[in-house]
Amino acid sequence: MTINGVLKRGIYILKKEGAKSFLNQVFSFLAGFFYCQGTYYIYEKPLTKDERYFFEPKLPNVEVKIISTPEEFEQLDSNGYDFKMMHFKDKLEKGCLAFCAFANKELAHVTWAALSEKAKKEIDYLPFGVAFQNKEACSGASFTDPKYRGKGLFSYVYAVIFPYLAQRGIVKDKFTIEVSNISSQKAHAKFNPNITGKGHYLKILWWKFWREEPIKELKEI
Repeated sequence: MTINGVLKRGIYILKKEGAKSFLNQVFSFLAGFFYCQGTYYIYEKPLTKDERYFFEPKLPNVEVKIISTPEEFEQLDSNGYDFKMMHFKDKLEKGCLAFCAFANKELAHVTWAALSEKAKKEIDYLPFGVAFQNKEACSGASFTDPKYRGKGLFSYVYAVIFPYLAQRGIVKDKFTIEVSNISSQKAHAKFNPNITGKGHYLKILWWKFWREEPIKELKEI
């Protein structure tokens, strides 16, 4: 993410969401640079080519677009799709896939997928293992516009992601969810993924620590 990109995104948030949202995100960005700590569940979802899901969003006229190249992004951008100044091109250039839900050409939700270690670093900084050489993939960095939350877009988009990856020969998708993020855990539970472990992450300036442990007992969500 370039400095110019950060500034453009900041100006967009200030104009569209107000000073409070802008200051909150500035504080989160600066705090995350110096210190970051969290505990995460490590998930894996086995994929099969014949598996299908049927979720309808609570929002009319939702359009899902799968973007795999900067050229596809530029074409949609020139056709009036509003990406809200989010950083798409840098991720796409590194091989990430963007699964976007639009409401009247306005970005309502995006989830990213990675098919390589280089792409994974763009969407999930946690160093959990993904065997890309064995047809595994990684997904994450989901974002839903606040005004479209609670509309079922997360499940609707993942119902596209899993079959898409399976058709490309991917046999397993791996991702992480923070232990405290109950809403995301409930949304993913609809797809019956497996929780394979728990990871503990700590970052202080340039020093990073990661430890994984098996799940002894998982409470029902």
